[in-house]
Amino acid sequence: MPVPVIYITALLLFLAVLPLPLEFYSLLRVVAAGTFAWGAYRNFGKRVLLLPLAYTLFAILFNPVMEINLAKEIWIPIDLVAGLFLLLTKNHIAE
Repeated sequence: MPVPVIYITALLLFLAVLPLPLEFYSLLRVVAAGTFAWGAYRNFGKRVLLLPLAYTLFAILFNPVMEINLAKEIWIPIDLVAGLFLLLTKNHIAE
């Protein structure tokens, strides 16, 4: 995955703490789920077990098909942690 896509996904996750239209959050789910699914795919063959599990967890949380509905107060820390996680682990999924 190109590094700019990782940065854009992290930016979208950080912007998600703001009160934005519902369409933004639908787009965020698609982009974030795709990015985290790619991260899980890229890391399953490696010896580090924690990374693919974390990527998979985030991919499930942001899954746009079977949405997990949580209160906004719960989503805010999840979005922040997910964005920070992407930035800290970008070298593991970047091409």
